[in-house]
Amino acid sequence: MRLHNIFIFLALSCCFANHSFAQENHHHTLITGTVVNEKGEPLAAATIQWEGTDSGVVADMDGRFSIEKQANPANLIISYVGYSPVSIPVEPHEDNLLIEVSGILELVEVEVAEKMLDSYVSTLSTLNVESITSKELKKAPCCNLAESFETNASVDVSYSDAITGAREIQLLGLRGIYTQLMVENRPAYYGLATPFAMEYLPGTWLEGIQISKGASTVRNGFQSITGQINTELVKPFNDKPFFLNLFATDAGRYEANLHLNRKLNDTWSTGLLLHSSTQQSEFDHDGDTFMDMPQKKQLNGLFRLFYEGEIICGQVNVQGIVDRRESGQLSSIGEGGHPVYRIEQDADRVEAWGKLGYKGFEEPYRSLGSMFSATWHRTNSEYGLRPHEGEQRSFFANLLYATIIGTTDHQINYGLQYQYDQYRESFDQESFDRTESVPGAFAEYTFNGQPATAKGFGVILGLRLDHHNQHGLLLTPRANLRYNFDENTILRASAGRGYRSANIIAENVSALVSNRTVKVLENLDMEDAWNYGLNLTHNGKWAGRSFSFVIDLYRTDFVNQVVVDMDQDYRFLYFYNLRGRSYSNSALVSLNWEVLKGWNVKVAYKYNDVRTTFADDGLLERPLVPRHRGLLTSDYETPGKKWLFSAQAQWTGTQRLLDPGHLPAEYHQHNGEQAPDYILANFQATYRFSKFEIYAGGENLTDFRQHRPIIAWQDPFGPYFDATQVYGPTMGARGYIGIRWWIGGDEVKH
Repeated sequence: MRLHNIFIFLALSCCFANHSFAQENHHHTLITGTVVNEKGEPLAAATIQWEGTDSGVVADMDGRFSIEKQANPANLIISYVGYSPVSIPVEPHEDNLLIEVSGILELVEVEVAEKMLDSYVSTLSTLNVESITSKELKKAPCCNLAESFETNASVDVSYSDAITGAREIQLLGLRGIYTQLMVENRPAYYGLATPFAMEYLPGTWLEGIQISKGASTVRNGFQSITGQINTELVKPFNDKPFFLNLFATDAGRYEANLHLNRKLNDTWSTGLLLHSSTQQSEFDHDGDTFMDMPQKKQLNGLFRLFYEGEIICGQVNVQGIVDRRESGQLSSIGEGGHPVYRIEQDADRVEAWGKLGYKGFEEPYRSLGSMFSATWHRTNSEYGLRPHEGEQRSFFANLLYATIIGTTDHQINYGLQYQYDQYRESFDQESFDRTESVPGAFAEYTFNGQPATAKGFGVILGLRLDHHNQHGLLLTPRANLRYNFDENTILRASAGRGYRSANIIAENVSALVSNRTVKVLENLDMEDAWNYGLNLTHNGKWAGRSFSFVIDLYRTDFVNQVVVDMDQDYRFLYFYNLRGRSYSNSALVSLNWEVLKGWNVKVAYKYNDVRTTFADDGLLERPLVPRHRGLLTSDYETPGKKWLFSAQAQWTGTQRLLDPGHLPAEYHQHNGEQAPDYILANFQATYRFSKFEIYAGGENLTDFRQHRPIIAWQDPFGPYFDATQVYGPTMGARGYIGIRWWIGGDEVKH
């Protein structure tokens, strides 16, 4: 019996075993419940305590708790920062409670003696989720999602080529295409949007980011292989009525973000988020006649409408994007009538999505919700003399029902989902049209065991079945287990399967910045992989100050992978199914510590071993994936909270480059076998006034640059021209300045 078949058998066995156990065991000695605010949102880490006793617990990330019953009627005291304490009379026979905390406590002056770290891994969740708060995002320019990970050790961001400026993330050593990107738990920005997806979410729109590593939930689809990145956007009822952010760099980049929000009444609220950015300067610091960064313009807008009723809640969102980019050789090159190599990338996008939830059940643990989205995306690009045109029409919908089995210790979610994608795409006159239709169903069982404030075991078992119109049935099992040694220390284990359908042109536009001929050698199957992981997290005190220590160990094994082969021949770009082994081993060790009051230090080291079998060369390291990475950050906030200083240093180890053996000798000096290691340093200072902030800083202060990264730049229409071998920044040190101004509150949340 193969390993993954054994895993499926064990997962189903555990699910049925826990179902039977739950029918027999009702935990008569415990009372369970959920704590929410006046909008029905869970209050994570709320304190629940019996009045007049020391018996108390802390709610988990979903606001749930379990506490020992009292023999006689007694009062539960619910406390949460910013709210008035609530006293709830409880009878001995009661088993389940839904507690609403309302009435915000007006705080004239608060001295915070202890605070949560701005980036943290919870010890309450069975899933290994790293949360990046809005305050953490303000420690760097964070003009878009791609720039939101500069202080993060889990996610790496790099430029994919030396011309277009496209940026790509890596998680667990693998490309970002293997990480499912979501907006408020809805799959987003895939397919034709992939090349610049990370720039379609402006930084001020982000309320927070959650990075779920490894085998995560099955509720959001089968596509996740290395994990999920979920972005939470600012809500109209929490955001400032008016917020303006202006940003400029010494390289001629200018951005503006405007938020307009209004709470219409107790149930309706609306918001409008607007973004504009431009970069029109031409720079060529290394004299290779190519611009070091593209010229670009973007207009981006999002309209939001929310309804929060007693029984029904819902939202509708509409986003529109117009994105124009131009890069390549300097315009002055063509003044003498010489042919000029230029790249134009135009994209237009309209997307509407929404959510609808029903809260009218008598039992607080039951819920019914749905999500939907409809997307139109068009791209019209040209790479030298080769056009790339495409149009994508997509539709997504799901329905989720949540309930319990016996007690709230045993929860189960059922769901139905449908995904439709129609692509009309061509590159260099070759068609890549296709239509994908995938209905599916899933179930996910959660066992919470003892409260996470004590020793306890928890498990999440998920199974989904989808039918792909081209690839047939897809069975996706996933399991996440945890054991809490105490409220501060948790050990997690995970294993699961993921699939994805490759979009070979849109996902590899960096490889198009060359004159390689695209060769698809066979019918490409679904990418199919298993991921296994271990995590140890300890949150505690050291010298009286909060710290968080994390160890991550993950392995990804591909059953099938669409191999992108550029090693075989510099004249061709080959695509074919995996013909051997392909895997990624990733290890991360990080320490986040509040050294002194207001001073936080983070140090992290990451090791990646990523290898793939290439048709002619056997098992090789994946190119442009550093084995070693390091991160050091230091942040200081003055006692009066007027100044915030943030500094980061990132070390990138050596990387394998493509085999230069196929190149003529005169180009070898541009492309050795290994790229050198290097260090980048960034710094930012922020000064706060009552209603606005000014921030300024510098990036790449070490001024490290990859010199002349373009191979055969003298002959851009020749067979050896290639701008894909980028291992470091092509721009040197640069400075920036920005301002945040708001109306309607004492502290901006962005």
